[in-house]
Amino acid sequence: MGRKTVYTLLLEMIKYEQNFGAYWIYLALKKGYLQKEDDPSRIYEVPFTDEEIAEIREMNQRDVLGINRIKLYATSVSPTQYALYFAQTPYDAQMLHASIYGTKPTKWHSIYNQHKYTSIYHKETDEEIYMFVLKERVKEFPYYIGEVAVENVEEKSLVN
Repeated sequence: MGRKTVYTLLLEMIKYEQNFGAYWIYLALKKGYLQKEDDPSRIYEVPFTDEEIAEIREMNQRDVLGINRIKLYATSVSPTQYALYFAQTPYDAQMLHASIYGTKPTKWHSIYNQHKYTSIYHKETDEEIYMFVLKERVKEFPYYIGEVAVENVEEKSLVN
């Protein structure tokens, strides 16, 4: 494996959806505080102002680097079961759901930020897998993940 650089660290942060760190490096490169070939330890030396930190947060909110284009959506299929989908929009998930279940639910929950480090048993691959790893493996979206049981119906939190 090649030498670790600021640029390879940026790519890893994008891949593993470490948004704040990715935007930190991106802005530092853009402003000339860092160069692509710098040692990654240099990221701690970047003299960002409060305004620049606000700019990082704003870029993250707008998803400038396209880190979070695919989201995890859930919709209820029974009082204790939810169908899960990777999709760009709730509409994309809704259309796939309609082709699988024959209905078009209108209530969708965007749950990726809360559950990207949640592991599930995935029948298709016969393995326990983290959501962010499964998302990386999927080649075509929208994608039906399957159903999960809700442990506490009153809180409607997805737990596996």
